[in-house]
Amino acid sequence: MTASKSARPGPAPAWLPFARTLLHRLREPTGEALPDAELAAELGLASAPAALTPRTLLTALRLAASLGGQAAVTAALRPGALTLLRGIPAEDIPLLRHGLPALLPGAWRIRELKPDDGAPREHPGATTLHLITAPAPGRGDALQHPLIAGLDSAAPLLILLAAGAALPDARPGRHAVIHEFAPIGADLVWALLEALQRLPRQGAAADRALLRQAFDSGLHLDSTDVLLALRAPTLAELAERLAATHSPAPGDAAAPPTLDSLTGDGPALQAARHLVEDLRLWRAGRLDWSEITRSALFYGPPGTGKSWLAQAMAATAGVSAITGSFGEWQAAGHLGEMLKAMRRTFAEARARAPALLILDELDAVGHRGEAATQHRNYLVQVVNAFLALMDEIARAPGVLVVATCNHIELIDPAVLRPGRFDLRVEVPLPDAATLAGVLRRHLALPEADLAALARHCVGLSLAECDAELRAARGAARRAGVALDAAGLMARLGAGRDPAIDRRVALHECGHALVTTALGRGTVQRLALAGSGGTTRIARRPQAGLIADHTDLLAELMAGRAAERLVLGAVSAGAGGPPDSDLALATRVALDLETRYGLGAEGPLWLGTDSAAPMRDPALRARCRRHLETAEARAAALLAPHRALLEDMAAALVTRRELSDDGLTPWLGRLDLEVAAQPSHSTKSAGAPVMPQATTRRDLIAALPGLALLLSAAGTPSTEPQILPVAPDQPPRAAFRKARRAWHRTWQRYRAQDQRAAACGFDATEPGRAALARMDALLVRIDEIEARLAKTPARTRAELRIKIEVLSLDGALRPEFLDDIIADVERLIPPAP
Repeated sequence: MTASKSARPGPAPAWLPFARTLLHRLREPTGEALPDAELAAELGLASAPAALTPRTLLTALRLAASLGGQAAVTAALRPGALTLLRGIPAEDIPLLRHGLPALLPGAWRIRELKPDDGAPREHPGATTLHLITAPAPGRGDALQHPLIAGLDSAAPLLILLAAGAALPDARPGRHAVIHEFAPIGADLVWALLEALQRLPRQGAAADRALLRQAFDSGLHLDSTDVLLALRAPTLAELAERLAATHSPAPGDAAAPPTLDSLTGDGPALQAARHLVEDLRLWRAGRLDWSEITRSALFYGPPGTGKSWLAQAMAATAGVSAITGSFGEWQAAGHLGEMLKAMRRTFAEARARAPALLILDELDAVGHRGEAATQHRNYLVQVVNAFLALMDEIARAPGVLVVATCNHIELIDPAVLRPGRFDLRVEVPLPDAATLAGVLRRHLALPEADLAALARHCVGLSLAECDAELRAARGAARRAGVALDAAGLMARLGAGRDPAIDRRVALHECGHALVTTALGRGTVQRLALAGSGGTTRIARRPQAGLIADHTDLLAELMAGRAAERLVLGAVSAGAGGPPDSDLALATRVALDLETRYGLGAEGPLWLGTDSAAPMRDPALRARCRRHLETAEARAAALLAPHRALLEDMAAALVTRRELSDDGLTPWLGRLDLEVAAQPSHSTKSAGAPVMPQATTRRDLIAALPGLALLLSAAGTPSTEPQILPVAPDQPPRAAFRKARRAWHRTWQRYRAQDQRAAACGFDATEPGRAALARMDALLVRIDEIEARLAKTPARTRAELRIKIEVLSLDGALRPEFLDDIIADVERLIPPAP
């Protein structure tokens, strides 16, 4: 680090004369003998060292800089004065308390008000200053009694608030004269060197400019940083140490990059850049703290670089990064110790402002509404304490909060609300462009090789990619060969099964095509991962109608439908973890029945516990039918576009990622195919045709009992002119006839399906879908028949009463049956 020859020191700060007077008063009572002059010369000191320790001097200088001058002291000693000095590091409060008497005129004394003091029995003298200290955050209740006692007296009151601490009542703060504890800057360090008699005899202007240059990057120091730097033998080296305090060591592999060095332009990187830019504008005085975005939550799969991104934000902004996590806080001990550790982390962030507070694994905070009974009290206290700290930190200028987690759905909604976390941004597995940037920093290879390697790495997290690179380097080192693109490609491709890749690609492309066909949103990215695939969709807002939820179910079940359509069988790829297709689809089906008022339970809301309702066999059967119907519907949507599905999957296997421009041709081709499909009045030449007219008539005729129920409930059936059931026909007889009709239709469809398969015609998925619907309706007819058998209903009025009873106890709703008929008509179009 070098200083310009033209550098000139700036004007001395206004508080410096006041600080010198304070230090002189602090030294007065010591009476310590100075060391021998020969010893001082031998040590290279200009004169004897100061009697006070560097930390005591530093604290006194910060006090003087905070108050600014003697006028502030005079104002604080007036009768009835209320002064608040806040943002003090908790470890500095004892030293500060020790230095306060040096501020006062000779006759004055300080009386500290403590929580365990009794009520004052006499008025203080006219030369008494009352003092209250809050040395730690989260102890506002302990200040209540001293604060009341202080306000009850006419004596001037001084309150020392540690960083992160708050008053139990906000009203005194609105009427107090507030001073912020001065941060450590270049002028303060220079004044400390002067007090320690460490200033150079010559070249002071250049050295002072050198010191100011060390602070140009926005250093934020604590007393330990300064004490370590003071051990340097020269002022130039001291400045170097200060400048390097929050900089990574040269060659440190763990040092985070800056945001400028990260490639890509995803939502997470954009959000990080916006937060850092807002902080820069605030530090420049161009924005008020209330105008900027102050917090963000990055969520996504493990190893995607969420914490790395947060560290890069701190490095780019040139501010301190303070990290904390619930796991770290819980390791401190029982509930009380954990809350203390949590408060210390937040207090450190406030004390070191401007700073970035990074909260890792935020999903460990939990959800108060889903806590087990035996742990509920503990979790409620933890979440409530965390919410209070987040509210406090939001009011602390200069502290950005960035949290990371894997499972955002596990977090209490109160934690996620704007104001606590203004932004919530998903960080998915990296795309090829991001991976290429990572590889470019580690490998000196041609761009073509880097691009090919990046495509091969798609599906790996950043952590997995880093591990593979280190393993490849180790293998090459042991083999005594240079690491090249071919070796890396072979290692990255080891263990991959082309058949599994094709199945996964079909699964993900099925999701994309059904989502597009239903118009539910925009497919942004498809990718193959090491253990499966991913599909990222920007969904459009929905009104929450039953059609919206059934569309979502079809979208979620489309992966299984695509596998069955092309490969003839499904894998377990749709199931597994809580965020899998089957888990999400089951949750949607369960919500339809128990929470949304759109299922057989009618308007009943059965709570948030999903385990208890699923113990009901009838409810499980209804949820299963929702999922089977959705899969059949997805299959019917995909069947006419099987060639497109297979071609798109082949492209995904080759490129391992389709996004943006890579997706547009495929999804555009789907739109063209839908537009080019013949209407129902036109037959495709040369293709085997299912006997739709006869089958559809049989299907409608097989619903006499269901149509009777609909008619009795006052709901018009879809095609009443072909329902050969008299309104007064006994319900049980109608159901027997319906069952026989369904059985005949089942046999006809089964034989037809087998003949088509024998001829090599595999486009019979609508037939299979209809069979699945018949299966479900047969089960429903059995249930209805069994219920009606217990209480026979012979007249229309009696039957209407029975339907109401069935609707109430969850057996059947006419609206549900109306949807069933609509599904049958959709799966088997009308004949020409």
